[in-house]
Amino acid sequence: MSADETKKTPDVAAAAAPKAAAKPAAQPAAKKSAAPKAAAKKPAAKKAAAPKAAAKKAAAKKPAAKKAAAPKPAAKKSAAPKPAAKKAAPAKPVEKARVERPAKVKAEQKASPEPRRGKLGVATVVDAAGKELETRDLSKALFAVPADVNTLHLVVRAEQAARRRGTASSKTRGEVSGSTAKLYRQKGTGRARAGSVKSPLRTGGGVTFGPRPRSFAFKVNRKVVRQALAMALSNRAENGNVFVAAGLRIEAPSTATMDEFLVNLDIAAPVLVVTHDEPTVTKSVRNLRYAEASEVGALSTEQVLRARSLVLTEKAFVALNEA
Repeated sequence: MSADETKKTPDVAAAAAPKAAAKPAAQPAAKKSAAPKAAAKKPAAKKAAAPKAAAKKAAAKKPAAKKAAAPKPAAKKSAAPKPAAKKAAPAKPVEKARVERPAKVKAEQKASPEPRRGKLGVATVVDAAGKELETRDLSKALFAVPADVNTLHLVVRAEQAARRRGTASSKTRGEVSGSTAKLYRQKGTGRARAGSVKSPLRTGGGVTFGPRPRSFAFKVNRKVVRQALAMALSNRAENGNVFVAAGLRIEAPSTATMDEFLVNLDIAAPVLVVTHDEPTVTKSVRNLRYAEASEVGALSTEQVLRARSLVLTEKAFVALNEA
């Protein structure tokens, strides 16, 4: 149709226009109707998702389960006493069997018989076989004196000092062999001034204040010496360690005979055998490790204190008891 024809038929154009307009209007309505559906469905989906959120919240409550599981450290605390068990473990070494062995040895040593002792305060007389015959009284002046440690120490130290030889010696610069000439001139060498080659400052020279032969003995009063000897003899008599060998007869020196006699006597060692002008007895004792012999006149305080038992011959007992 031409433009003139459309103008002539305005009704046709108007009828066509509403149709075209109606179509676009219907589409938005359809969109609107669809939108509520979608909108209606989405909230449902959100509502459906709400339980999921609730499930997430429920899942979020799992840390509470962790909190409930938190008491596990308390179990660790309850397991803490294990170190105490470790402390109790070191007590095991105390129960070792090896620790008890020395005690058994000590018990065996204690079980050994004690050495023989005589009656206290008197001299026990024995025969050649070591059997006890009788007892004899001792002089109170020699065998009943109370001991004083200071007096005994003084006398023993004096006896030991008197035995020292005191032969240590050294040469002074006047005794050393060598030239007396000056080594080099006094000035101009740049070295320290020097005189004799025998100077104590040089190797091979003399010794300053060196040891010289001398005696170490010092004086002790005779009464103090006798008193100390009496104290030592009294101590041995108080313990019952003084014996008199009445049946001992040795015509010729014999170590075996003396050893047999002392073994049968069964007294504490070391033993001091005191004689009086009896060389055969003295020679019979000198090779025994556990015994020594001494004359009555040469008896010293140190010898008596060193010995645990005293054995006197008949002659020695009479000479000592009457002294």
